[in-house]
Amino acid sequence: MRYVLITAARNEAAYIEKTLSSMIAQTVLPERWFIVDDGSSDRTPEMVEDYARRFSWIELIRRPPRSVRSFAGKVHSFELGYAAAQKIDFGAVGNLDADISFDPDHFEFLLQQVSSD
Repeated sequence: MRYVLITAARNEAAYIEKTLSSMIAQTVLPERWFIVDDGSSDRTPEMVEDYARRFSWIELIRRPPRSVRSFAGKVHSFELGYAAAQKIDFGAVGNLDADISFDPDHFEFLLQQVSSD
């Protein structure tokens, strides 16, 4: 099953490297991974940009900086990523946090569960 991922990221420079490393090691890669920078004031967008240059299926989308951090910002970032995903043929979409790591077969396992239902 073809899938896309959307990650809202704001000031995740301390953690996003682990997420990026976990994702590129996956046995089943997404069609596209939209990482939406939600106005970070740290190196988050530069770190993502470095990976996006090396992996064509990673795409950085930037939102303008804002002074207030709120859950609504995460929702708006997800919506922006989801809108960008509409140009791609996919069967599943995932909302991936920017501060986690996981085993290389994580998405392969999840997709098998969806396919068996």
